[in-house]
Amino acid sequence: MVQFFRKMTANMTRLFQPPHSKKSIKKAIIATSVVATLSIGSVYAANDKDVNTVYHIYSEGNLLGTVSDKTVINDVLKKKVKEAEKTYKDLGFSVVDQITYVPERVYTPLYDNKEAIKNVNSSFTVLADAEGIAVDGKAVAFVSNKQEADQVIKRLKMKYVPEKVLTGLENGSKEVEYEDFVYIDVHLEESVTSAAGKVVPEDILSVDQAIELLLKGTLQPKKHTVQEGEVLGKIANDNGLTLAQFLKLNPNLNEEATIHIGDEVNIQSYEPLVHVAVEKNAIRNEVIPFETEVSEDNTVFKGTTKVKQEGVNGERVVRYSIIEKNGSLAKKVIVDEAIVKEPTKKVMIKGTKVIPSRGTGTLAWPTNGGYISSPMGYRWGRQHKGIDIAGPSDYTIMAADNGKVESAGYDGGYGNKIVINHGNGMKTVYGHLSKIEVKVGQTVSQGQKIGVMGSTGNSTGTHLHFEVYESGKLVNPRKEL
Repeated sequence: MVQFFRKMTANMTRLFQPPHSKKSIKKAIIATSVVATLSIGSVYAANDKDVNTVYHIYSEGNLLGTVSDKTVINDVLKKKVKEAEKTYKDLGFSVVDQITYVPERVYTPLYDNKEAIKNVNSSFTVLADAEGIAVDGKAVAFVSNKQEADQVIKRLKMKYVPEKVLTGLENGSKEVEYEDFVYIDVHLEESVTSAAGKVVPEDILSVDQAIELLLKGTLQPKKHTVQEGEVLGKIANDNGLTLAQFLKLNPNLNEEATIHIGDEVNIQSYEPLVHVAVEKNAIRNEVIPFETEVSEDNTVFKGTTKVKQEGVNGERVVRYSIIEKNGSLAKKVIVDEAIVKEPTKKVMIKGTKVIPSRGTGTLAWPTNGGYISSPMGYRWGRQHKGIDIAGPSDYTIMAADNGKVESAGYDGGYGNKIVINHGNGMKTVYGHLSKIEVKVGQTVSQGQKIGVMGSTGNSTGTHLHFEVYESGKLVNPRKEL
């Protein structure tokens, strides 16, 4: 008969095994469900004084022990609830079906209250009533209640749109104008729902923590293609990894490994659990930059450019359709535009005339007018190698013939001096300049400005000292001019 009751007890145990509880929500809970007492009155009389009842204690299908009275365990559960209430003062506690009692009536009771209490204390978990937030059907966060879950969803959207906009759209407005934008829609791309559940109190998040988790997301594996100039340490650092973490993700590499452009390596990055999509329009006044047109002119020396017509920017009014995801631009297209003012193109003249480096053989007067204030010959007891020209209409100094600048700079008694090699055996020298406007190696044409008359070096006043050489020999400029 005892074997019969034990078999019945085992069957009842399987029948009343409770479902598994999930660990992740915030209001503490304790299970104290009591099964109906197994009736055996058909075999033994109910008032049989020789029969005793013991209680087998089960949690999630596991036998925790046998006690003489349910109050032994109930007192333990009450104590655990009070301890939880002291730690989590802001939480309410309730009793759920987490503990199952299976009674058994026996002639000789076998139980161990102390062992059962010990097992209950070590294996029983205090749970909290909470509201689970699920993304696409998968619970990812837990808050205290339904109101907080709704607040999380609302504030997720308010991270990217003002409350006035969100309220207007949720109340049925097709568009809401706010500052410089017209908002069309705000929604979560994923299905985000909430439902009551139970979880250990430590897993319950505040509203702010839940929002941060949903937007930051979790680390997900990714592939990275090596770019020019990248090394292992840089790739790791740019993706929030230490070098050790990076190498763990890439066991085929070590610190000394060489990587090449185009190689793929493993990295990790945070992927948001939810994406807030915002659709809006924007009307903007924009500048239309003017174009530049370059026209070639063979009458202007090569290397010379000048503006024929100044450019003027235009104006337009543009309406954009913009889609953002979690605050980042995902799409921007022009819906329509109106030209307010057409731009005026800038026209540039580019010279193409090549300056010959070989002289004509006939020298031109190197100043604008003026006279010879001192001829070539002996002066003050020494040779005056050239002529001095003074009294011009302006101080412009010009190349006497086509050629290439051989030297240009300060030279002792000459002061600022230019030497032009005319490529035909002739050279001309220009001294005492106040300013040099050509560079060594530059090709110049006859009559082109090369500097400004001055009084630098050993000079008695503003004038040009001008020398002429033929085949390396000094000649009198008056013969050539």
